[in-house]
Amino acid sequence: MKAAIHLFSFAAAVCATSARAEPAGERMFGGDVLRCASQDEQTVRCPADTRGGVRLVRRTSGKPCVEGTSWGADRGGVWVSQGCSADFVLGRGGSGSDSRTGARVIKCESIGGRWNHCAANTEAGVVLAQQLSKQPCLRNQSWGTDGNGVWVSGGCRGEFRLLGAEPAAQAPGKLLLCESRDRKARRCDGETGQGVRMVKQLSNTECVEGRSWGYDAHGVWVEDGCRAEFELDYRRGGG
Repeated sequence: MKAAIHLFSFAAAVCATSARAEPAGERMFGGDVLRCASQDEQTVRCPADTRGGVRLVRRTSGKPCVEGTSWGADRGGVWVSQGCSADFVLGRGGSGSDSRTGARVIKCESIGGRWNHCAANTEAGVVLAQQLSKQPCLRNQSWGTDGNGVWVSGGCRGEFRLLGAEPAAQAPGKLLLCESRDRKARRCDGETGQGVRMVKQLSNTECVEGRSWGYDAHGVWVEDGCRAEFELDYRRGGG
């Protein structure tokens, strides 16, 4: 009986030590997959070589993982926040820095044939790096660009390379809280200036530009349960 008690105590101590020592970023399957987890809603950075791109392949949290809001990639690795935990595959395209040109690569997808908009700096130009869908991605037909990013439609799913240097640091704009309660549409007045970007999603329902949120010359609109903070006139000071 005493031996069993000692064995149980030793196992508990090992488990506690392992829990304390678990890293924020964990490599799996030979290093191609990185698990990164945001604990207690905090932002966590997981160092990794992202030159070949990063893709989210499996969400492991109950909280949504929205690229640019609760996860993203840069030259130093992958970051997650707002409770997002997920597995990311490295070196197979997606967001991050392109290893050949240093330009950033983003993934934009038309799901179910619906129009979708992906925020990006397109001032220096955009090219289709890789088509991921069976449906053709044809410029100005099923994909294109505007002043705020890349759009896709008709089932086009692809990876797009943003040309030019990294954008300059931008002066922060005014923050606006806009909330869709009971999934009802709501308009929040504000000076949108040259653009608007979502800086923090507050709802469990994902906020997708063009579907559950957007803006015009008079302010921001939300619907379908999207609740978020938006930065107004976010390109101010960006040249």
